[in-house]
Amino acid sequence: KSMFVFAFPGMGKTTLAKKYSRVVDLEMSDIKYDNSSVQHLSKEERKSTKRPLKDKRYKTIYVDKAYSLHEDGKVVLVALNFLARMLVAMIVRGGVLFHIFIPHPFLKEEYRQRYISRGNNQRFIFEVMFIWYIALIPLYMLAKLFPYWITVTHAGETLEDYCKRENFIEFLRKPKITQTIS
Repeated sequence: KSMFVFAFPGMGKTTLAKKYSRVVDLEMSDIKYDNSSVQHLSKEERKSTKRPLKDKRYKTIYVDKAYSLHEDGKVVLVALNFLARMLVAMIVRGGVLFHIFIPHPFLKEEYRQRYISRGNNQRFIFEVMFIWYIALIPLYMLAKLFPYWITVTHAGETLEDYCKRENFIEFLRKPKITQTIS
């Protein structure tokens, strides 16, 4: 079954997509930017690196691509900064199973170390650390009200830990994990 999985940077979206053929990490920068000038950099090193826009309609293209992959039966790992736009699209276009994963707000230093370890540049790390509490505290509070929509992860956990706890396919089907907006 296909679904959208929203996750904060550093939670293991790319790693998960490399391990499961039905899982796609829909990397926004591949759609938003012309990456020809930074091809020598890894995807992690590219994040927050200045480069020209590929298409001004990148937000619409991103949403369309997510829906296309969903229709192909894929689990689409979506950047958390597209959460509001995707929720609106789900209301307008029709419901899609989804779930949101966020790190516990107290894990800021652990995530800073994850970004350093995976080779993110200082600008990316600064940007994520700057929005850390602004982005996570409201979602953390919403997770208390909607635990079936939002999972707060603990120290050392990644998305894959939630897939390993149960058979991955069962994880996707479990009604407590996913909800549909329509």
